[in-house]
Amino acid sequence: MTPPDVRPLRYDPAIERPELGEAALALTLRRLFRDIQETTLGHYGHAMRGIHTKSHGLLEGELEVAEGLPPELAQGLFARPGRYPAVMRLSVNRGDVIDDDVSVPRGFAIKIIGVEGERLPGAEGHTTQDLVLVNQPAFTEPDLKVFVRNMTMVDLTTDTGLVWKKALGAALRPLVAALKALGLRAWTLTTIGGHPLSHPLGDTYYSQVPFRYGDHVAKLALAPATPALRALKDRPVDLWGRPNGLREELIRFFRDGGGVWELRVQLRTNPATMPIEDASVIWPERESPYRTVARLVVPPQPAWSEARARAVEDGLAFNPWNGLAAHQPLGAVNRARRDAYPEGAAFRARHNGCPIHEPRGPMRLPTAPAEVYGTSPGREGRRPGTPDAIPGVVGPPMRDVARALFAGAGMGLAVAAGRLVLNGNAREGAALDPLPAVAGGIGYALARSGGAPIREAAAFGIGFRAACGSAPPRGALGALAGLCLGALAGGAVHALAAEAHRPPRRASA
Repeated sequence: MTPPDVRPLRYDPAIERPELGEAALALTLRRLFRDIQETTLGHYGHAMRGIHTKSHGLLEGELEVAEGLPPELAQGLFARPGRYPAVMRLSVNRGDVIDDDVSVPRGFAIKIIGVEGERLPGAEGHTTQDLVLVNQPAFTEPDLKVFVRNMTMVDLTTDTGLVWKKALGAALRPLVAALKALGLRAWTLTTIGGHPLSHPLGDTYYSQVPFRYGDHVAKLALAPATPALRALKDRPVDLWGRPNGLREELIRFFRDGGGVWELRVQLRTNPATMPIEDASVIWPERESPYRTVARLVVPPQPAWSEARARAVEDGLAFNPWNGLAAHQPLGAVNRARRDAYPEGAAFRARHNGCPIHEPRGPMRLPTAPAEVYGTSPGREGRRPGTPDAIPGVVGPPMRDVARALFAGAGMGLAVAAGRLVLNGNAREGAALDPLPAVAGGIGYALARSGGAPIREAAAFGIGFRAACGSAPPRGALGALAGLCLGALAGGAVHALAAEAHRPPRRASA
C-alpha cells in the first residue's frame, strides 16, 4: 500500500539537463579509465577492470519479484511476479589490486538473466538487466567535473605501492569514525582509504544515482534481510596479514549457509530535494521511503575460485546501460558511463583473448572448491604474499614515477639521518641550497636510462628535498654528492624495475 504522503513524479525526458562541456568531460573520464587499465595490464600481464578491479565474491542466486505490488512499484522488470537467475560480483572500489586492509567502499553488481522487454540502445538482443550498487547512498562527487578530478587522483595513485596506502588508511579510519559519531558525512575520506575494516555482507548497497522506473524515477537499494546477514552490520574484520581477508570471510559465510537480500525502490516525489543531475544528494527517506519489490536469494556455494573468476571476471561485464528501456540510467554520471563501461569491457576482451558475452539462459557457475587466491597469471596483481608474486621481487608493481619519488625520499631520509648523527641537526641548511636535490634527480634519470626521465627526475628531486632539504656539503660538492646518490638510487631502481616487469609466469595446465 502506498504511504499516504508519497506521490511519485512521472518520468519526463526533460528532467535530464546536460551541462555545457559534458561530452569533453566524459571523454576525459574514458581516457582515465583506459590509463588505469593500461597501467595494470603492463604490471600484471592480465587486463583488469578500470574500477572495482578486485572481487571478493562471485555468486549465483535467484531474484524473486514480489506478488501484489501496487501500480507505482509494478514497473519494468517488476511489473509481474517472477523468478530470474542472477549472477553477482562483490568488489572493492579501486583500479588496482590491493590488499584488503587498504579499505575503500565496496560494490555489489548483479546480472539478472531472462528479462524480456524493450531494450536500451546498445543492449538490443540481450535478455539481461544489470544493477551496479555501492555501499554509500549517494556519490561522493556532485557532478562530472569533480568526478573527473577525483578519478584523476585514482589514476595517478594506481599501482603506487601499498605501504603508504595502508598507513593513510590507518590514519583516516579513526578520523572517519569520529566524524560519523558527530553525525558528519566523511565520504571523501572514506573513499581514499578511511572505510571501516568491516564485513561487506552486513552493508546496504545503493544505486547512488537515479534511474527511470517505468512511469516514474527511482533509486535502488539492496539490504540484508536474514538474521545471519544483519548480524554482520558494522562487524569488524581482522585483516592483518590477510591480503584477501574479505574473500576468506565470504567463502566461510557461504560455505556454512546462504543469504537473502531485499531489493528496494525509492520513488522520486520532490524535484527540489531529489535532483537528477547532482549525484551527491541523498534523497530524503522521510519524503519517500525505500520499499521492497523483490528478494535476492543466494544459496550456499563456493564463493570464489579461479574457475569462477574465469567465468565472471573475464567472461562478463556489468553495465547499468545493459537493461530495459524502462530502467534507463539518468543524470550526468550515468551518461558518462554509457561509453566508458563498454570500452573497458572491450579492452579486457581484446587483451585477455576472452570474449565478453551476455548469458541468454541460466548461467551455472563452476562448483569447484573455493579458493582464496587466483592462479591465472596476473590475477592477484602480482602482490607479495600471494601465489602471483614474482620470486625475488620485493614489493608490488609500482609506477616508475612513484618509484622515483620514494627512492628520493629514501635517500633524503638516509642523508638526514647521517646529518643527525654527525651534526645533531637533521635539517641544517635545508632551506638554503636546492642544488643537491636537482643534481640527484638528474643522476637518477640518467641511471634509469629510459621511461620518462623528466618526470622521474622531478619526482626523485621532490622526494629527496622533502625528506632532507639539501645535502651538505653545499655548492659544487653538494651537487656532486646529489648526483652520485641519485645515480645510485636510479641504478638500483632500474634493476628492480626490470625484474618486476618480467612477464608473469604461466599458470600450470
